[in-house]
Amino acid sequence: MRKNALALLVLLAPGLAQPLPEALKKAPEVAAVVTARLDYQTKQKDLARTLQDPLRTALAELQARQARDLAEARFKRALAQTESEIVSAYTQAYEALLQVDLAEKAVEVAELGLKATEIRLKGGGATSLDLLEAQNRLLEARKNLELAQRGRDTALAALANLVGDWKPEGVKELPALPEEKLVETLLQEHTDLLQLKQSLALLRFQRGLLDESFVPRKEIEALEDQIQTLEANLANLERSLRVGLEARYRQLSPLLQGVKTAEEAYRAAQERYRAEEKRFQAGLTSRLGLLQQELALKQAALSLEQAKHAYLKAYYSLLASR
Repeated sequence: MRKNALALLVLLAPGLAQPLPEALKKAPEVAAVVTARLDYQTKQKDLARTLQDPLRTALAELQARQARDLAEARFKRALAQTESEIVSAYTQAYEALLQVDLAEKAVEVAELGLKATEIRLKGGGATSLDLLEAQNRLLEARKNLELAQRGRDTALAALANLVGDWKPEGVKELPALPEEKLVETLLQEHTDLLQLKQSLALLRFQRGLLDESFVPRKEIEALEDQIQTLEANLANLERSLRVGLEARYRQLSPLLQGVKTAEEAYRAAQERYRAEEKRFQAGLTSRLGLLQQELALKQAALSLEQAKHAYLKAYYSLLASR
C-alpha cells in the first residue's frame, strides 16, 4: 500500500518516538555533568565549614567563596555544553532517519525507472545507452541507501552514548530568538573570565595586606606589576569573548529566517504533490511521475528539518559558550 506522502514523514510510531525536550532532561545524568555537580557540592560544603570557623581569616573566606563560585560556573558550563551535545546528536540522528527514508524512495524511483526503460527498449522507444544509464542510477541509489543506513546506525549509537536508547522525532517548536542582552549574561558567566577576575581580586586583596613598613618596596612593586598584567589580560579576554559571542548571536536571525524559507518550500512541494496526485488519479501522469514528485516532497521535508536543526544547534551552542 502506498504511504500518504503528505503526512509529515514520521518514520516512527508516535508512541515510540521520544521528543528533544525529554532527551535534554538526560543531561544532568551525563558523567561530565555529574562530576561537575559533585565538585560544586563539595565546594559549597567547604565554604559552609569555613564560615562556621570563628578563627577564619578574610583571605580564607575569599578563597572559599571563589572556589564555590568557580565550581558553580563550571557546573553550569558542563550542563550547557552537554545539552548542546545532545541537541547535535539528536538532530543528526533524526536527519539520518530521514536520509534513509529518502534513499529508500530514491531506490523505488530508480527501480521503476529501470522497468520503464526496459519496456521502452523493447518497444523501440529507448536505446541500450538509456538502459545502461537507468541501471547505473539504480546502482547509485542502492549505494546511497547503504551509506544512509550506516550513517543512521552511527548517529543513533552516538545519541545512545549520551542519553541511552532513543528514537528521535521531528522538532515541533523552536526556541524564540533570544534578546541581545543574552550576550552580556553569557559574558559575565563565562568560566574563563570569572577565573581571571578571581585571580585579579585575590592579587588585589594580597596587595592590600602589604605594608611598606614591613615588606620591601621591591616585592610590592612586583605584585603591582602582576596586577597590571592581569588587568590587561582580563580586558583582552573580555574583548575577545564579546566579539565571538556577538558574532555567534548574529548568526541566529538568518538561520531562523532560513527555517521560514524552508517551510515555504515545503508547502510548495506539498502543493505540487497534491496536483501530481490528482493528475495521476485522472490518468494524466504516470506512477513514475508521481513517485518522483513524492521524492521531491521528502527532500523538501528533509531540508526543512535541516534548517530547524541548524538554528537549534547554533542556539544551544551559544548557550554553551560560558
